[in-house]
Amino acid sequence: MSGALLVLVAACGGPVEIARPPSRDRAACEALADRLPERLADLDPVPFTPEDADGGAWGDPPITLTCGVGVPRGFGPASSCIAANGVDWFAPDDETQDNDSDITLTTVTLTPRVRLHVPATYRGGTLAAALVDLAGPLTETLTAGTRCL
Repeated sequence: MSGALLVLVAACGGPVEIARPPSRDRAACEALADRLPERLADLDPVPFTPEDADGGAWGDPPITLTCGVGVPRGFGPASSCIAANGVDWFAPDDETQDNDSDITLTTVTLTPRVRLHVPATYRGGTLAAALVDLAGPLTETLTAGTRCL
């Protein structure tokens, strides 16, 4: 498992761990981090480590955002996307079909890619609100590619 896939909560209740972006993505991820909302989907921010990871964490259990990630598991040319306020996201079919599981969405038409891990407890309205809250910062700071069909 690559470092970019690492999203863990410390067993002792400490800060959420988020991977740093690769150096090639650092400038864009820093710009995004500066624009992330203080509260996401009405959830309070929670500490994360390292502090310079250029991501975010909100709520308990935390929704986490990691910038500078690779191609998501299961994504290919025939994959479908979830469009939300101008941002195309991909989530593995097994996660989208199981409303009782966590869901991990990855932007697939923005550079660098961003991964949003959402605990099952937030599926539905909170997830939808999070995608709306993130759309502006994502589209204003990252490079857009060809939209999903």
